[in-house]
Amino acid sequence: MAKDQKVQRSASNSGYHFFNLYSCCERKAYIHFGPPRLEYRFVAPALVLGGAFHAGKAFFYESRNESKALKLLESEIKLQKSSLESRDDYLAILARGPAMLASWFADWGRSDLKHLKIIGVEKAFKVAFPGRPSWFYTGRIDMIAEDKYGNLLVYETKTSSWSIKSTLINVIHGDQTTGYVWGAQKLYKRPITAVIPDITFLSSNAKTADHVQNTRGEFVYREQEDIDFFSRSMSQKAAEISQKMKAVYSGHDPAIFSRNGYYCNAYNRPCEYADICRQDLGASTKVPNGFIRKPGRFKPSEIGEEINDNIAGG
Repeated sequence: MAKDQKVQRSASNSGYHFFNLYSCCERKAYIHFGPPRLEYRFVAPALVLGGAFHAGKAFFYESRNESKALKLLESEIKLQKSSLESRDDYLAILARGPAMLASWFADWGRSDLKHLKIIGVEKAFKVAFPGRPSWFYTGRIDMIAEDKYGNLLVYETKTSSWSIKSTLINVIHGDQTTGYVWGAQKLYKRPITAVIPDITFLSSNAKTADHVQNTRGEFVYREQEDIDFFSRSMSQKAAEISQKMKAVYSGHDPAIFSRNGYYCNAYNRPCEYADICRQDLGASTKVPNGFIRKPGRFKPSEIGEEINDNIAGG
């Protein structure tokens, strides 16, 4: 990653985070991607930290240089300083990030370089939806390697300040994992043995940064029937979103994008859209305080564009 490249904020309109947002709350997806195209002007600290951590880790795998990888991580955080809501958030991330990456070097990074054949780092993929050859599901694999037994393994980087167990469960049962296996199979034209969760944890309550824990879960498997079902589901969801967006731009009531009240506090904090989501929002309404309007408009063809899908935290 170039040193002057900021961590990507927005999900691809054809990647896991886009479809997951729609599944969690259609209304939020409408406000973000539909005619209002509103984006909260500040970036969550976890996203900044996760994005910088990914960048530093990828650079380490490619360069084998720990000090330069740490410098890149710091520069990525500094580039995002103005995107953070408070100076305290910025200073906390600037202290936590390097400590987390240095700890990971010691626990896993150096060993990986010795014992794994690194096949690819930050590898983008693009796979066609079943029955829709012009629409694509996209993603980016953190790292893929071959072990001494010939297993082709996807390593999924996760950073957490809340719970190792919860993060691990998300990788085991979540369909972001399924999408990675689907994409990696198409990319490398060979079976993927498993996904390995690679979690770096530092509690948000930690007074110092010397309590980092680096955990790798057991192999997470996906059968071909899991991948086939997931790909068909995503194809149907893509068609549903496209049809609804077309209808709204043609004058249909945007209430076809329904609210999900559970998601308003799903992560024990209010959704950033909570105070505006009941408002009558459209392409020409005044931009609410604390938000910016993204340029352009949603196009059904965007569900098929290969856009960088590098959300921090995976």
